[in-house]
Amino acid sequence: MKKIFRKLIAVFCTGLIMSCATVPCAGAEKADSLPELPSGADFSEFISAMNDYDTLNSSNEEPGFASAALGVFQGDEVIYTGYFGCTDIENGIPSDENSVYEWGSISKTLIWVSAMQLWEQGQLDLERDVREYLPEGFFQHLSYDEPITMLNLMNHNAGWQETTRPIWKTDEDEILPLGEELQAIEPAQIHRPGEITAYSNYGAAVAGYVIECITGQDYCEYVHGHIFEPLGMEHTALNPMHSDNTWVHEQRKKMKSYRFSLGHCIDIGNCLNYVPAYPAGAATGTLNDLITYAQALVNDDAPLFQSPETQYAMFEGTDFYGESDIPMCAHGFWCEEHNVRTYGHSGGTTAGQANMIFDLDSKTGLVVMVNEPDGNWYMEYSPLWVFGDLSPDKYASGDFGKADLKGYYLPARSTYRGMMKFIPYLTAISADNLDEVNNIGRGVLQLYDGQSAMLIGEKVEPDDTLIALQQPSMDLLPESFYLVKLCLFTVYVMLAVSAVYMLRIRHKLKKYGKWTSYGGSAVITAGQTARILSVVLVLISFVIYANNQGGISANTAAVIGIFQMICIVICAAAAVCSLISAISSNREKAKTYRYILSTAVNLLTV
Repeated sequence: MKKIFRKLIAVFCTGLIMSCATVPCAGAEKADSLPELPSGADFSEFISAMNDYDTLNSSNEEPGFASAALGVFQGDEVIYTGYFGCTDIENGIPSDENSVYEWGSISKTLIWVSAMQLWEQGQLDLERDVREYLPEGFFQHLSYDEPITMLNLMNHNAGWQETTRPIWKTDEDEILPLGEELQAIEPAQIHRPGEITAYSNYGAAVAGYVIECITGQDYCEYVHGHIFEPLGMEHTALNPMHSDNTWVHEQRKKMKSYRFSLGHCIDIGNCLNYVPAYPAGAATGTLNDLITYAQALVNDDAPLFQSPETQYAMFEGTDFYGESDIPMCAHGFWCEEHNVRTYGHSGGTTAGQANMIFDLDSKTGLVVMVNEPDGNWYMEYSPLWVFGDLSPDKYASGDFGKADLKGYYLPARSTYRGMMKFIPYLTAISADNLDEVNNIGRGVLQLYDGQSAMLIGEKVEPDDTLIALQQPSMDLLPESFYLVKLCLFTVYVMLAVSAVYMLRIRHKLKKYGKWTSYGGSAVITAGQTARILSVVLVLISFVIYANNQGGISANTAAVIGIFQMICIVICAAAAVCSLISAISSNREKAKTYRYILSTAVNLLTV
């Protein structure tokens, strides 16, 4: 009787909360019943939290977020949808069922579903080298002869570093056919296939092109015919320009994006950037369409496959933490450990973020979409409300010891070859800064911050040498010489700074007639100038790389590279000339020391 009474009170409170949500630009649909959330949280509390944050935001003079579209489903029933904030704050356009948001990397799941459809039909072997499906000589920068399989592409362990070519374009006339685009942005392969996990937009887009090559059909057309149309997804576009869906194309132009900094809302415009390698992240559509797609993935009837067994196989683990049976990845879908195990994918673009996450057991799913590239409260906290945190006791039973983690680790998803190879050294992680880390066996570590736990895998060689720390989508690579390399990079920059001062001093001395020329001074001056130019070129390349969403055009890279090689030649010549002068001259010690110092600093720069 008490339970029934509590449920009646909860229903009444939920209805009261929903009826009081009168804020412009916000709304939510009340569920007919109060289901149980996998997190264990009361559903009425979840609804209250979503609305309360929106109400708080609306009461502020300066908004704390732009907009969010959020939906929760269980099986074939949508139990909650909420639209909060505005997709155009200046004009007061609210987020609603007609608002379209960019999926970002959730688009990749369309590739994996398509691949499993072809696998089911016997047209695609997941363990066959994808080069057998691609045009001959498609890849030009491979370092290893080992096969690159569809499973490698799904697990993001084909070995590629981040591409240094722009993956976004603002001029649709510059967009090439998918195959040509992939050849234009091909990154270096720096790891043996299957060895290291490093999230790769490029690898996923290659998988999309493999589907084109197998079917003889444009990838966008294939997805429309085999996923969107069977599910009735009429309000989702896929190609880079959204020209495959006129309605979405027009709606997308109405949405603006925002950033928030120091309490201020910054309008960054429509952010209509195009993704030429579009299978990796160009899908755009309404909340309801993405919910429909997510529901199909938990449906026991498996509407996207000929047999439910194929859908079951799709969610079997393909990459695991250490030597355990705890999956990190299941055929391209990321596995996350909350109060329950979830599957799904998140995504981010220059315009916003999105997340699709579901629990296969309860068939509960969450979809959330925002028009902020940095995300917002709804993006961060709604998954915790629905699915909860990972309890430190879930996998750690009995006594376990502290993990012996030492040193520094670099993100595998970065650039390790070419002019941007200094970037991972700027984002290193020190094991000393990690919270409590315990070894719970089978090559699995558990990181605990006092509130929730997170799993980390250990990837080791046969002699127990640590190769990498594993986490979904990206390994962390141990770097024994991190401090040495960081010091060398720092010295390289400081030598350029000191060269500026040396040239200024020389200029002052010449101005006042106190400069005395000496043998080799011109070469030493050239070396100083080259050191300055070299560091300036590094800074320029980094700024271009960052401002172009991680890319430098081939022409720009060539120009910078040529000038850097000229700097190398000048510094090498200055080092040689200074060394010869130091050995052959009988000058006073001060000048000999000057030659020796010039030799050292130029060699360090080289």
